[in-house]
Amino acid sequence: MVSSGTVTSDLSTLSNSFSSYQTSISELSSVWKGDSYNNLVTKSEQFISEYKSAITKQMNAFASALSSYEEYKRTKTLLAQAEAAYAQAEASQDSSSMSTYASQVSQYRTRLEQLKAEIESSLSDASTPSFAATTSSNGAVVVPLAAGSPLAAQQAISYGLELAADDTHGYSQKTRWGNPNYDCSSFVITCWDSAGTGVKAAGATYTGNMKKAFTSTGLFEWIPGNPKVEDLRPGDVLLNPNSHTEMYIGDGQMVGAHGDMDGVNGDGNGRELSVCKYHGGWEGILRYTGGSTTVSV
Repeated sequence: MVSSGTVTSDLSTLSNSFSSYQTSISELSSVWKGDSYNNLVTKSEQFISEYKSAITKQMNAFASALSSYEEYKRTKTLLAQAEAAYAQAEASQDSSSMSTYASQVSQYRTRLEQLKAEIESSLSDASTPSFAATTSSNGAVVVPLAAGSPLAAQQAISYGLELAADDTHGYSQKTRWGNPNYDCSSFVITCWDSAGTGVKAAGATYTGNMKKAFTSTGLFEWIPGNPKVEDLRPGDVLLNPNSHTEMYIGDGQMVGAHGDMDGVNGDGNGRELSVCKYHGGWEGILRYTGGSTTVSV
């Protein structure tokens, strides 16, 4: 039977395959130089990264659904045992045992409902395509994005999802620039800098100066106020300058660095750097306004 461990193993194998593709591309450098080679490398690495991020997100969601289902089966067995024990206690009029088993029955039933919701949510994430590419009649590779979401936003999101899926990166304010960890601001700054926006060079270092640095590039606008989810676009930087920042990725979700939960390097529980549901409470958003939505091949 397929288990969460099986999916994790398959994901590791797939990741190795992607690495092999990248190695094969790099080996071409010894015989193929110049603009054509550089163009191939750039485009290939971009699409490998985007597909890898999309597949990683969906396979992790499927693994989560399977893990929850495994717990669901165990909890259902425990519920049946507790119900049987309650019936025996009731038959013997053992009020103390009845109270104990009634409490267990209630707890197991509540947990089963929670697990059902978790499984449905994970399966929904696993079945929702995160990335797809098509080729237009003029030979351009078109990345279908939400309206107003340029390719740079997709690149920033893809990088963020890749970081969040790599548990060697956790949360820290001491080792916060990928060595090996991030905090909320260095995570978002790094994601957008990877898309070629130059926000680091513009002086973005923490939440307090992100607004000034991002807008100074001429590529972002500041939109004050606490946005509703329907007003957001993928790539929007959600910002409270005095406290926290995340990046909206679409479908009512955001990605970011949330906090150190174990005091060690890396992400031991998968929640320090992760995708979560969108919540409000922001002072405003930084929205990317420059760039193109197509890449010519």
